[in-house]
Amino acid sequence: MSQSHDTFVHARLATWQRRVNETAAGLVPPQTGSAQAALVPVLDQLVSVYNLSSGLVADLRQSADSSLATTDAGRAYLAQLANALAHSNRAATHLSTTVIGLADAHRFTLRPGTATPVESQLSITLGHAAALRSLQRALEAVTSALAEAQPGSASSPMPTVSEQHRRVADAGGAHPVRRRP
Repeated sequence: MSQSHDTFVHARLATWQRRVNETAAGLVPPQTGSAQAALVPVLDQLVSVYNLSSGLVADLRQSADSSLATTDAGRAYLAQLANALAHSNRAATHLSTTVIGLADAHRFTLRPGTATPVESQLSITLGHAAALRSLQRALEAVTSALAEAQPGSASSPMPTVSEQHRRVADAGGAHPVRRRP
């Protein structure tokens, strides 16, 4: 790997580590109280994760179109970014679940004498915790050493397409078939 590519990759990985850390630090669990009061901070968190994902996409595009993509280290770097992007997108999905739970809780508690449904509270709690785990995995993706991310490496963070298909087949398919009685 050329010295300029090495320097670029290490600088970019340090930037992504910082950005993922900052985003994860901003994911404060919703406070107890009204769902309406908790909704705006979670929406801000969702925007923060969206911005992280958008930055990863932009860096992937720029790096894929550069001479960096023709090197082993460059391909490993692209794999790391793609892995981090997948995890940040999962974090956004989980935060969306949290927002839906908050919206449901707000809708149901508008009626006098009603409490937050257990399902809504569970969606809020589990969605937010899952978002934090996904961002931790995104951080791990950009923190792993370049040697670990080399294509074909035993500890590669990106499973091959055939491995992904095998996992789906082992899990019983992408979408379980539900039959009506």
